[in-house]
Amino acid sequence: MNQHSHSPHQPGPQHHGSPHGSDPYWKRAHRDWRFWVGVVLMLLAMTIFVMSDNLAFRPGAQMVAPSAVGR
Repeated sequence: MNQHSHSPHQPGPQHHGSPHGSDPYWKRAHRDWRFWVGVVLMLLAMTIFVMSDNLAFRPGAQMVAPSAVGR
């Protein structure tokens, strides 16, 4: 009789039971919710920085129209 034994020494793909174990970290990181929360917070911070003119807020300062020079 010909019997096939399933020994761990046979050539071929080996699956160790981990669905994400074969992927590199940078691919697995994109499936993590913490990665996407970090991306959203970083984009929000960049948007605030650009829209606020490099965070040039001054407490109590009011926008003053430039005076007409040379009239």
